[in-house]
Amino acid sequence: MAPAPDHRAAPGTLGEAIRAAERLLAMAGCETPRGDAQWITASALGMSRAAVFVDADRPFPDERREVFELLLARRARREPLGYVLGTVNFRGLELEVGPGVLVPRPETEVTAQRAIDRARERGRSTVVDVGAGSGAIALAVAAEVPSARVFATEPSSAARAWALRNLARTALRVTLLPGEMLDPLHPALGGAVDIIVSNPPYVPDDEWGELQPEVRDHEPREAVCGGADGLDVLMRLLEEAPRWLAVGGWLVVELDPSQTGRVAKLLSVVGYTEVAVTADLAGRQRIVEGRWIGV
Repeated sequence: MAPAPDHRAAPGTLGEAIRAAERLLAMAGCETPRGDAQWITASALGMSRAAVFVDADRPFPDERREVFELLLARRARREPLGYVLGTVNFRGLELEVGPGVLVPRPETEVTAQRAIDRARERGRSTVVDVGAGSGAIALAVAAEVPSARVFATEPSSAARAWALRNLARTALRVTLLPGEMLDPLHPALGGAVDIIVSNPPYVPDDEWGELQPEVRDHEPREAVCGGADGLDVLMRLLEEAPRWLAVGGWLVVELDPSQTGRVAKLLSVVGYTEVAVTADLAGRQRIVEGRWIGV
């Protein structure tokens, strides 16, 4: 592995700090070096990103220089930005993330939106987030559909620890259940769930080594890889969902764009109607949803 570039930016002003950090992160291979540099500078100074931009000519305080350089060094080693900052913004919620949990991606905000829209349509709905990780989707639903009864399942104790911190941080009403898939649900919920939503692991196992270092070297593999074709977890979810979904309830899942067409066709032949594929924020066809009509 190539050594990380020298992170000592020796900034004079905030603007100079950002420019120096951007150069270092670009050398390290980070995909969004300028944005990362702005976030790191803001975090080191305890300021908003906007305030850092406005105060670009302000001298960089000496007492914050060490913190800035430590954060910058971590990102230059390709640690996920969310881990470096300690939090990530998800649909207006500031959520804590760190080792042992997948960092919520911007595209998953669209997945949450589809679940939110369906929950609003169903009225006082019951929503289950399967494989909740940090709790991002479940908490977004709880925040934006206060009338919903929201459950979240998660098998990883490390990920659940982060989800619990976020439940406490947001004080939103979500019931977090330990265990895999839909197994932790009470039998009384059988046939009574209005929306099942999931961002399951969907990367084929043999692609793990090709992923960006932020994922490959830091995030939990079990939250990323989904078997030989990436669809092992999704297929299990399709097997289990009919027991729990109410007639007319919705299944909403996030996948790789290369998988959505195949999965949409599958939903159409196993008891779902109104099957649709929605693009993410980058225009990639990523979210599949279907309405359960029973078989």
